[in-house]
Order: sequence, then structure tokens, then C-alpha cells
Amino acid sequence: MTRSKIILALPALLLLAALVFFGKLVLAERPELLVCDLWPPYSVKTEDGLSGMSVEVVRAVYTRMGMKDVKILPLPWKRALEMARFGDADGLFTANHTPERTVYFNYPEEPLLESPWLVWTRQGTTIRTLDDLKGKRIGVVLGYSYTQEFWTFIQTYCSVEEVYNDNINFRKLALGRLDATVADLGNGLVLADTVGGEIHPNLDYEIKRDGLYIVFNKKRVSEKFVQRFSDELSEFKETKAYKAIWDKYMTPAPEN
Repeated sequence: MTRSKIILALPALLLLAALVFFGKLVLAERPELLVCDLWPPYSVKTEDGLSGMSVEVVRAVYTRMGMKDVKILPLPWKRALEMARFGDADGLFTANHTPERTVYFNYPEEPLLESPWLVWTRQGTTIRTLDDLKGKRIGVVLGYSYTQEFWTFIQTYCSVEEVYNDNINFRKLALGRLDATVADLGNGLVLADTVGGEIHPNLDYEIKRDGLYIVFNKKRVSEKFVQRFSDELSEFKETKAYKAIWDKYMTPAPEN
């Protein structure tokens, strides 16, 4: 190609480059593929599709932003995390905040919810405070992050039994093989209902409180969108609609 032809073609090439560039920005402003794991009550597969507290909140915020066509794909956690991390999906929920994930994810300032971690016991127990756990058998999960204060206390004063998941602890508790266990409120309510045994949380004492988030891939989603999502989520959490979702999934049944 001669120099004159290159000069003549330059505006067209610049236009094409601009279209590609701005096209990517448009896509980045409309992240439509999200992934999640199945973690009741935050994401649950039903006969009608996908539901759960996090699912309902994410869809509600997207609707407030004028996007009703978001696709949410349920996968095993590790696969969902890798898809979102490597850019095969725009975002992921429901995730805790960790420093390692901020390398490749942008976190909204506002979490989808803040969930308390509580002590769970059988109905009729006298365990009401941390001191009441002294001498008791308590179940914890390997790899979970408890507070240092709580961990030091139970290692000093309790018989600690470590297992691989919450379901095992709730079953042992229902059978009387544990006096107490510690779990997230929402997931604990589901497990308590599943195993029976009249298990309930102590709402008067929180071990910790974690924010649960939707996170967005830094290379696929703009910071502008993440901030906009956070602002809309913050406003939505002040509505009756959000409270109704919270009450639906996170309110323990009254004790008899």
C-alpha cells in the first residue's frame, strides 16, 4: 500500500478502532453473565429455576438498573470462582471479602447482606453466653475463619471437634453427639430444618459478622458499573422489598 493510500485509509482505521474500543466499554457497562454456587439459602435450585436471597437481591438491583436479561449460571464453587477470575464470566456471588481476591475482582462498597455467625444448640439448652460453653463439646469446620478470641476460648475451655462441613456438625448436634456448633445464620437455618432435632441459634451472641458480596472481574467490568451497582444496592436495602427478602430467608422460626 502506498503512502497516499495509507493516509486515505487512516480515518477509516481510526473509526474502526474507536468502534471496537467503545464497543468494549458498552459491554463492560452491561455485565450480563454471572455465576454462583448452590449455597442455601443464598442460592437455591428449585423446580422453577434458581432462587435464594442473593439471587433475588442481585436480580432486583439489576432490574433497578434497567437490565432484566442477566444470566445467572449455578456451578460448583471452585469452577464458578475460576470462571469469574479468568474472565469467562462477568461476576460471581456469594463471596466473602479476602485480600487475595481483590487482585482480580472489584468489590462493590455495599455487600449483598451482612450475615452473623452464631452458636447453635438444641432446644432447651442452658447455653446462652460464651462462658456457658466451658466444658462443652463444640463442633467447628476445618478451614473456616473464626475470630481469634473465640478460637482461643474454645481451645482452652472446650472439647473441640473439627469436621469437613457444617452438615456433619448439625447432624452430630441433632443426635446429641455435640453440645453446640458455630455457623452462618442463613445456612444454619436451612441445615437445622433439614436435620431436625429442634436446633436453634443463640441470637444474643455473635461470633462474627461477615459481608457477603457480588464481585466483578476487573478486566470485563468497569469500575463505573461496580460503583453504580453498589449505589443501587445501598438504596434497595432501604426498601420494604429488601426487608421482605431478608425476612423470607433469614428469620428463625419462633421457639415453642
